[in-house]
Amino acid sequence: MGGKNKQRTKGNVRPSSSGRAAELLARENGVVPGFVGFGTTATPEPGYVPAVHGAEDIDSLVDADFRLVLRKLSKRDAFTRLKAVQEFGSMCQEREAEVVKGVLPYWPRIYCKISVDHDRRVREATQQAFEQLVLKVRRSLAPFLKSLMGHWMLAQCDTYTPAASAACQVFHAAFPPSKQPEALSFCREEILNVLQDTLLKETADTLSDPQSVPEEEREAKFLRMVTSSLLGVKRLLSLLPSSDRTALEERLAHLIAAGKFWKYGKHKTPQIRGAFFEVLSALCEYTPSLVQNEAARACPAVLLSIDDTDPVVLPPLWEAVLHIVSTIPDFWTHINSRKGFLPKLWGLLKEGGKGMATVLHPNLMPLISKLPQEITDPALDFYTNFFTSLIQGLSSERAVTSPSESAAIVTAAVECLRYSILHNTAEGEDQRQIRIMLISQQLLPLLDRALGNPSLQNGPFFLLVTEMLISWENRAGLHGWSGSNGSEDVFQKLLEDFWEGLNLLFVRYTDNEEADPKALEGVATLLQVSVSTGNLRKKSVKICFSKLEDKEESGVEGGGGEKPDLSVPALEPEKAIGSLKTEHLEDVVCQQAQLCLVYVNEKNSEKHLLFLSLLLRSFHTHRVFAVSHADHYRSKEEMDTLKNPAMRFLLERVVVWLAEKGRTDTDHLVEMVFSSLHCCSQQETIRILNHIATVLFDVDMDLQWGIILQIIQRASADPETLKSCGDWLKGSVLGEQLLGLADELCNLRGSYSTSTSPKSTHSWTLISLVLSQRHNNEPLIGEVYMEKILEKLHATLCETKGLSDAGNIEPLVSFICNVASTFFSSVQDCLLLTSAEELLLTVFQLTAQDQTHTHLSDSLLDKLRKVCVAGVRSLVQHPECEVREGGFMHSTALWIKNQLLTSSLDIKSQSDSLDVFLLADQCSSLDEFIMDVLIQHMTRYASNTHTHTHTHTLAVGLSRAHIHFGLCVPDVCDCLAVLLCCLKANTAVQEEVLQAILATMMEWRNSKEDWFLFSSNLSKVSAAQLMLTVEMMRFLSWLVTNSPTVLSSGQWDFLLCSMLAWLETASENVSNLWNPWVQLFVCENTALIVKLNQFFTSPSSAVLEKLPPELSGEWTDFFIEGIYSLLLPLPIKITDDPLFPLAVLQSVGVALTYVPVQQLSQNSLPARFIADQKTNLPEPLQTLLNTLCPLLLFKARPLQITAYHLLDKVMPQLPECDGEGDNSKSDDDAEEPCLSPPAPLMSILSACEELCESILAGVQVGEFAVVQPLSVEYSCILGYLLAWKLLLTFFKSSPSHLRVQYSLYLKRSRSLHNLLLHLFKMMPENPVYPGQGGETKETRTLFTESLLHTYLCVCLLQ
Repeated sequence: MGGKNKQRTKGNVRPSSSGRAAELLARENGVVPGFVGFGTTATPEPGYVPAVHGAEDIDSLVDADFRLVLRKLSKRDAFTRLKAVQEFGSMCQEREAEVVKGVLPYWPRIYCKISVDHDRRVREATQQAFEQLVLKVRRSLAPFLKSLMGHWMLAQCDTYTPAASAACQVFHAAFPPSKQPEALSFCREEILNVLQDTLLKETADTLSDPQSVPEEEREAKFLRMVTSSLLGVKRLLSLLPSSDRTALEERLAHLIAAGKFWKYGKHKTPQIRGAFFEVLSALCEYTPSLVQNEAARACPAVLLSIDDTDPVVLPPLWEAVLHIVSTIPDFWTHINSRKGFLPKLWGLLKEGGKGMATVLHPNLMPLISKLPQEITDPALDFYTNFFTSLIQGLSSERAVTSPSESAAIVTAAVECLRYSILHNTAEGEDQRQIRIMLISQQLLPLLDRALGNPSLQNGPFFLLVTEMLISWENRAGLHGWSGSNGSEDVFQKLLEDFWEGLNLLFVRYTDNEEADPKALEGVATLLQVSVSTGNLRKKSVKICFSKLEDKEESGVEGGGGEKPDLSVPALEPEKAIGSLKTEHLEDVVCQQAQLCLVYVNEKNSEKHLLFLSLLLRSFHTHRVFAVSHADHYRSKEEMDTLKNPAMRFLLERVVVWLAEKGRTDTDHLVEMVFSSLHCCSQQETIRILNHIATVLFDVDMDLQWGIILQIIQRASADPETLKSCGDWLKGSVLGEQLLGLADELCNLRGSYSTSTSPKSTHSWTLISLVLSQRHNNEPLIGEVYMEKILEKLHATLCETKGLSDAGNIEPLVSFICNVASTFFSSVQDCLLLTSAEELLLTVFQLTAQDQTHTHLSDSLLDKLRKVCVAGVRSLVQHPECEVREGGFMHSTALWIKNQLLTSSLDIKSQSDSLDVFLLADQCSSLDEFIMDVLIQHMTRYASNTHTHTHTHTLAVGLSRAHIHFGLCVPDVCDCLAVLLCCLKANTAVQEEVLQAILATMMEWRNSKEDWFLFSSNLSKVSAAQLMLTVEMMRFLSWLVTNSPTVLSSGQWDFLLCSMLAWLETASENVSNLWNPWVQLFVCENTALIVKLNQFFTSPSSAVLEKLPPELSGEWTDFFIEGIYSLLLPLPIKITDDPLFPLAVLQSVGVALTYVPVQQLSQNSLPARFIADQKTNLPEPLQTLLNTLCPLLLFKARPLQITAYHLLDKVMPQLPECDGEGDNSKSDDDAEEPCLSPPAPLMSILSACEELCESILAGVQVGEFAVVQPLSVEYSCILGYLLAWKLLLTFFKSSPSHLRVQYSLYLKRSRSLHNLLLHLFKMMPENPVYPGQGGETKETRTLFTESLLHTYLCVCLLQ
């Protein structure tokens, strides 16, 4: 058995000796029935699968293939085990159920080993294979459940999630949900045995062999199995029925009584610590009495570990904390809370949970709700330390940089503060001091901090504070809710203290000339949130209850540890200033508004003006506006007797601020206008807005229209505001002002600076807005004013066509383009307006006219084109789009016709004129009209040799237009024919134009695939369709020959794939070659193949550099094989029909002359062999010769020449197959062995000799025979000469020792003698080489030229 370290020979697929032995043992009834083989896994148990004792017919129980696979499962190499378990799963899926059942006695032991394999891939694959086994055997698994279930439970808790998920899936496949508890109950003792042994008995060295498994791998497996076992205990408790859990309490008590179990809580591995706390939580939940018995160890193990902030440990740890404080009533007696628990808690809170606030802090309120008085006394100090530490956590590095962390901290702070106040509502001095401390030292400072911190402002803090205030109002009786147990006065006092402190806090920020804008914004945000409680989300926090006396007093429910949800309902917003019933909020807002007015009036403070605007957005009440106007009325009756305070505030304050000169930022003032309008009627709204628009006429033009623009934008921002301002928007005051603005902007004879200056941008934007903005498909302004504005724009563009100073008017035209483009793009059915159609027609005419007449720049023309495209798109998308007399499409078509027929457009304008119809694919009635005009124009130019560029440009436009017009196939065919005629005129062609044409054809490939006739039955295709495809082939051939470098990689793919698909179509339609159009299709396809072969055979280096780098490789590796696998059998298919077309045969023959020798040597022709034919050739070459040699005598000269060229390519390879020749002694001549040239060729040569003898029988040497062309005799003689030509090539390629043997064969067969005899009879009377002129010095004869020339002369002799 030596050679242990030898390498197996490459390619040796024979199994090793041990494998062969096992295979033989499985096949033959071996002497050890049931033996599978020894494994390498070192375990205390034997490394083989034992036989079933007492079973005589063991082969019927375990299939031989299963034996081999089971043996591989015990291999040491992980990859081998992985492949084996995958193979096992496949076999379970494929084999019969009875065969698979034979494996069941051995499966539990194997499963228990590989389900805890070190390689996680093996563990996952094991569960997948187990699933296939379960699905196949079903109920037959029942006797083996107890031996499987322990490790099955471990697998379901695998630390590798895919493996655990697969194990759970197997469990669900084996047992329906209703049967799962029953299955676990049946095996509960066995499961717990496995889990308990792993936790208490096993070590890294007992689970794995120290001699064969590395220490690192042993330790990793041990840690993984301990973790899985802990999680398995939890899973077992959660799935077992309560009665079974009670039955297991004695066993579980033994587990948790072990000291090793409690050491897992301090293990260095986070996964084990986390799993330990999960098990402890499960024990508290399902078997609380056991934990209570071990309280002395459980409480310190959990409560003194709260500083463990490992991300894996912290979530289960805090779940265990809440379970411990709920399950063990006297938990504080088992720990030193003053020295151990609380200091760790304070430190953890001060550090913001060490980056785990989102997980840790939601547990704080349930925790403090269960802390007994023995821990919290003195309460004031406890709450002070708790909240100070909690809020200090906001300064931790993680909380500062993470919005989610800071949000978790402030949420916990507000919830705990709210809970603490609710549980300290008694009248005693101690609890009053606690309430004061929580408000003044915790809540208000936290609000102060948030006002300057955008991160806290954007978080949930303000919402939570508002929700808490609403809760206090409820308990104070302000919302009619009585459930505060006589504590209304306490909560009223709380509200007073809070608002008093908050007001002082706000005043400190506002009453300052150098006020911080961020702080002012924070104040406004807090006040806004206070009245926007309708946006509060319903919050659900999982806590436990101690008492259910009311909705908001929360604690922890003892006993079972149930965790109901605490849902805080969203409160409906109140009228006036919001959900808060108290007037304190309104008092605060009024005081802030007064302070703002003081600083605005006395200090011109823009910061306070902006702050006032922010306040009024949320607080628009009569009282606030009255205060802002400096008249503070105490009663509503007094306010109603006077004018509307909001109107007075607008007229006397806001309008004055708007009209101030030099003011640039007016957004906040416009917002102030609309805040005030909330308190105004619709008539008052119209009056105010008209007044503002009138007053602004005395202001700077740009500022005036900028403010009007902002007002209109704000008025149309939401449906409610639009409804209240709709009458003003459609009114005459605004309409006349906008019409005057349009007149001023479009004044060509005035100063251009007014309408085209950068400052006039607001004016043009305003015009664009009122034209384009629509609501419920109605214009924003009055329709009559909209039409007048469009007419003004149209008139302005019409005037520009006659102006010569286009340079000055370009900015004006550009602005009009912007307005028109937005209008056409935004407004549906905009072209139903006559003025809009006229505007679009004028834009189109400016686009299409000669640039030398319009004097417009390229950039402006490009913008005009985009406007035109937008307008046509809008037109054709209308469902009632049609060509009507006087409409845009009809007028444009007539204008194009006149311009084309009068030749007043330049080349570029001609193309641009056509482009406008590319989008009009729904207006099909234009097609015939436009095409007639274009073809007339093309015909007119096609006869002019100096105007190829015109024809070329129009042809390109036509080819593009066909895509969109959906014209019929004949029109497209005509277009391509004219296009190709233009391209062949030797005129310069731009690469972009060729790219555009090819892109058009590629678009046809996607949208008009039937035009390409791929895989079509050509007998059912019209002549026009065939001609269209032919024209495409001709264009591609021209492209390959003349401009190959313009093609991109994708375009080359299109060309080559189309060529190959057409060849497949031609091969499938040989029976339809009676149709001359099909013949033309095949001929053009082969012509394209010839052009491609010529191109790829010898491209220049300059061309190669510009081609895609992978193109040549793709042609050689893929397309050559595809082409000639289809082309090589084609001549034989064509000649199956007696009436075959010679033109097609000749075209195919020319294409076949480019076939590479490799394709011929490895051809895929149908095998053709002749009985008793002696040959040394490979099968492909022998088939080629047997197929092509008979064609040398076929009565079709193109086919004879094609067969000759193909055979001539392989002749040099044939002598190699004869090796050293024939070394045997011949009977006739023992000294000189002979060897026959290729048998198929000699067979044809013999047949030709007989025919030639009969043809030339009456001709004597010295005479010459006359052979009629294309006769049978002609074909025979030509085939005879071609066969000899091939023989000469064969001889030339033969080595000298073979050449002697071949010559001797020809000598003995008298073939050479017959050749000379026939040549002298066929030789012409004058053997002068044809084609010589009189100036030739030396006369060339057939005897002075090369054999090739001789062959050609002989072929052309007759």
